[in-house]
Amino acid sequence: MTSAHYALYIEARKRDNSHDGHTLLRLGPYTQTRHARQGGDRLTDALDGRETTLAPGYRVTMRFGPFQVSDHRLFIDPHETDVVALLNTAVVGVSG
Repeated sequence: MTSAHYALYIEARKRDNSHDGHTLLRLGPYTQTRHARQGGDRLTDALDGRETTLAPGYRVTMRFGPFQVSDHRLFIDPHETDVVALLNTAVVGVSG
């Protein structure tokens, strides 16, 4: 049986209730849910209280989901990477 693959998606969505926005980062694959959850917990802690201030006019959120193998080129390998530093780099240049 092949192992499942998981990913973290960091998204910036407009705060005006529109569906405008985009994905800032795609992190994966994670082959174990606990590793994905650990990365997610680090990102959640980094976002705590800053969801609406990191990118003016946007709410930055993180969600856990399946790794899309067909889009593997769009993902950043999270292993031995500082995911919080990636988040901070990703929000530079995002404006409302």
